[in-house]
Amino acid sequence: MFGIGRGLSYLIKAASFAGAICVVLMMLHVTADVIGRYLFNAPLPGTIVVVANYYMIIVVFLAIGAAEEQRAHISVDVLTDLMPERPRNILSIFASVLTVAVVTVLMISGYTEATKKTAMVATKEQGSQLFEVWQSYWFVPLGAALMIAVAVYQILIMITGARSGLAEAPEAAFIND
Repeated sequence: MFGIGRGLSYLIKAASFAGAICVVLMMLHVTADVIGRYLFNAPLPGTIVVVANYYMIIVVFLAIGAAEEQRAHISVDVLTDLMPERPRNILSIFASVLTVAVVTVLMISGYTEATKKTAMVATKEQGSQLFEVWQSYWFVPLGAALMIAVAVYQILIMITGARSGLAEAPEAAFIND
């Protein structure tokens, strides 16, 4: 089990690295567009399309697996902090199962939409140019699948009590401690 967790952790690190690269590329792309637009009166074609349909999608959907690994999604623990450990663990398992169910719906919907957009070779128009965007639709089911894999693995770890292997957030990262 530990090896599976380490493997998932490496996948998440790779996805996070890709997201970080996209943040830097987005910053450079927008900066180049602004400089080109206001200093040379020659903006970069397709900046809005690329930022909205590639960079932002990659940053958001590849990061949800990392957030799940570190249990960094928003949670309200007012009542559960008062419970004994066993009911708290049962609720945690239930919440993770619910997460898997909801994100599975997202993954299936994203996959369905991605296949449609791929078949029609979806494009977006900016100015007088068309830009292909069908590839970006595949990041939604990919990111959702990574999140599902992490959530299912965490459920198995909670049930079995085995060593995780996932790189969890350090304790200092939590505000309420």
